[in-house]
Amino acid sequence: MDGGLGQFDAIYNILILVVVITLIARQVNFPSTIAFIFAGLLAAAVPRISLPELSPEIFLTVLLPPILFTETLTMDIDGLIDDSDTILTYAVAGTALMVTAIGVYTHYVFGMGWLEAFMLGIIIAPTDPVSVIATFKRLGVIRRFQLIVAGESLFNDGVAIVIYSILLTIIEAGSITALDVLTTTIIKVFGGIILGYVAGYIVHLIMCWTDDLYVKTLLTFIIAFGVFRLAEQFHASGVIAVVLAGLILNYRCRNYGGIGEKAEESLEIMWEFVGFIASSFAFIFIGVSLEIDLLFSFALQILALSIVSVIFRYGMIDIIARILEEYRGKRIPTNWRAGMTWSGLRGAVSIVLVLGITGIDLPNEQLLLALTYGIVLSTNLIQGLSMPILIKRLNLFSSTRSPVVEEEEENLEQEL
Repeated sequence: MDGGLGQFDAIYNILILVVVITLIARQVNFPSTIAFIFAGLLAAAVPRISLPELSPEIFLTVLLPPILFTETLTMDIDGLIDDSDTILTYAVAGTALMVTAIGVYTHYVFGMGWLEAFMLGIIIAPTDPVSVIATFKRLGVIRRFQLIVAGESLFNDGVAIVIYSILLTIIEAGSITALDVLTTTIIKVFGGIILGYVAGYIVHLIMCWTDDLYVKTLLTFIIAFGVFRLAEQFHASGVIAVVLAGLILNYRCRNYGGIGEKAEESLEIMWEFVGFIASSFAFIFIGVSLEIDLLFSFALQILALSIVSVIFRYGMIDIIARILEEYRGKRIPTNWRAGMTWSGLRGAVSIVLVLGITGIDLPNEQLLLALTYGIVLSTNLIQGLSMPILIKRLNLFSSTRSPVVEEEEENLEQEL
């Protein structure tokens, strides 16, 4: 009983923390996600504040599915289809280029072994622009730009986790055959795609059979958490399964019915709330996980990697933009390329992945931890805080911007 009450108290404490931080952050016009990181740091330093234990397994199975599902359910599905080639190229080829660039750099500059170097690359390659997407929506940034940034983040999580699983298997086993790599990749990718498609299709059919809003709401919870767990049980990618299930449900509901306007509005509000809670827990999890002493010990290496990773990301975005324009007729303007580069924040997924390799006796484990923590912290603080000013400088606003936004920008620029 005491253990159960202790966990309840811990969750209750974190909910109070979320409310207080959100109210303060909005009053002073400060990104709440960054405030949550500081709150996690503070809470970890004060033993009297009881917080729930957010292990990497809990994050992956409890927090990540609703964050992903919220994005897919509210995404502009028609825009996603129109720009699917752009988004998938950045998510797949872009992730591969970033992993390679970071892997080669850390191998030759930091002296890491090839496996460790590429593991670091895949850990910090996936972007997590939760805070900047909220800023985009508030400031009225061009919708296609928002869609490309959000879509890349949504899909590169799946790509990163698949490659991570293969590299982790190699590290733990000592070696792995090409056939094993191919088999693992097929099971994870195609298994996730099949399970996600089937789950989304079946849930949509059930929604067409009932007008009960509560049942439809419960069905969305079942698919968000259930398909992730089911995919992981079959060694498929839970991330890919959740993303595809949400997109299929989104597409079919918008084109074939199954959900009315009132129910759609209720579900969007509910899932935005669930996504907000899950994201809040995730960023507090980042703050709790950060080790300040470790960051200071490897400060120069963190600074160097932070700078070159931005350079690598801009190079990747520019190369792919040129290829897309040449062969697909998809134009990514120069100011968009700079905005996409600066939007490449890293978040809780990177923290979870690096914590997953602790305890397997890697020669440079402490350096891997420090570099990941440092990249996550620096991207959120520097890039996250400066994003409103950069948006203004790059003129990334849509033509329907509210005059109120301009006043907010001026106030924020003066504060910074």
